[in-house]
Amino acid sequence: MPKSFVHLRRDDSVLVTGWQRSSAMNYQVTASWPAPGNEVPGRGFRSGTMTVAQTVRQAGLLLAHAEFGAPLDYAILLRTFDFAFDMDFLGAENKPADLIINVACEPTKTRGRAINSLLLTMSIHFEGRQVGTASTSFEWIPPAVFRRLRGAHAEAVSEQPPLSAPVAPAQVDCTTDVEVVLAPTDDAGRWLLRSDFRNTALYDHPVDHVPGLVLIEAAQQAARLVASPKTFRASAVNTVFHRYVEFDSPCSIEARPGETEVEGATAVSVTGYQNGELAFTAVLTGSSC
Repeated sequence: MPKSFVHLRRDDSVLVTGWQRSSAMNYQVTASWPAPGNEVPGRGFRSGTMTVAQTVRQAGLLLAHAEFGAPLDYAILLRTFDFAFDMDFLGAENKPADLIINVACEPTKTRGRAINSLLLTMSIHFEGRQVGTASTSFEWIPPAVFRRLRGAHAEAVSEQPPLSAPVAPAQVDCTTDVEVVLAPTDDAGRWLLRSDFRNTALYDHPVDHVPGLVLIEAAQQAARLVASPKTFRASAVNTVFHRYVEFDSPCSIEARPGETEVEGATAVSVTGYQNGELAFTAVLTGSSC
């Protein structure tokens, strides 16, 4: 699989392995997950939730470039990112897993005759059993348009931003500071986002803004800090991205318990703000393990 199709530089980060067309706007993507438990801190995801998120991300990028003609030098604008997964499957399958992802594609914008925006709906299968679903919407824009949109923030950042002391790793199911994306504040239920470029699972290469996966990881860590008990694990995540999050100003992450109609489940609502503007919202639903 060309790493460029999924915007990655490290071979061991690539999870999708192939794709084929099923019908006019339907595709089948294959993915392979390594056996859990051997992750090097900062190079792999300890969280099954984030492995799912990375797989969905890669499936969407792959189809955009390989099937819908999105040029590799165009910028991707992520709008929504939702997924749900059978966490019992993740715990039971203590071995490598080969997955099949059925993807229904709906073009939502065109530029002339060319498609430049998609809504993708996915169902994820393992050994004939559905173990997850996902939905994501995004568009791609030319480099010149991206530069106008981004202004002074158009260039990739390679120098490490200042890092605040992290939340204690064990509190957010991490083993080292490199994996922690939150820094404590004096306000209960509020943290500051921290971007540690040593975490190559989240920062595979220099980028001009905080990646969406980092914000999803921040939401997951914040949810674990406010949920009761603290063993919360998300089985469903619904995220809306409202604007880019920059590296050069603080981004606050706020979390509070939410409401769910699912008996025995826990919900947490997470919001991110930067420069007084809403950057993203996420609702995480899950259980305590």
